[in-house]
Amino acid sequence: MNWGHKITITFILFAALIITMVVISFQQEVHLVAPDYYEEELAYQDQIDKMQNYHDLVQKPSLSLVNQEIVLIFPPDMVVSQGQVHFYRPSHSGLDKSVEIHLDSNNQQRFAQSDFHKGLWKAKLSWKGGEKEFFVENSIVL
Repeated sequence: MNWGHKITITFILFAALIITMVVISFQQEVHLVAPDYYEEELAYQDQIDKMQNYHDLVQKPSLSLVNQEIVLIFPPDMVVSQGQVHFYRPSHSGLDKSVEIHLDSNNQQRFAQSDFHKGLWKAKLSWKGGEKEFFVENSIVL
């Protein structure tokens, strides 16, 4: 086999490698942060206002791990008319969960840790209290 054949074989193998990589890359799922990313970006000033309202609070709600449960605790004097906790999984959007806030008599809500896969979660907490809306994002590692 002479050097001309070797160069031809090398180019053919390189082309096959490139074609294989293109086929594999087209078969990969792409998990976007949000399907309506651009619309959310345009409304981001509202989000900034909600985060500022949260930072202005004297007593803030907390989210923590207690005895195999994720516990959301609001201060006793805080009124929550409506709200939502969005558990966001950065590595796989198919695992995301949204839960309405329904506080018990102790101003708490509990979530079973067994309902979540292990790893990093971001809890996006948004609620309305009185005339103001609030938003905070916490990271949780299970």
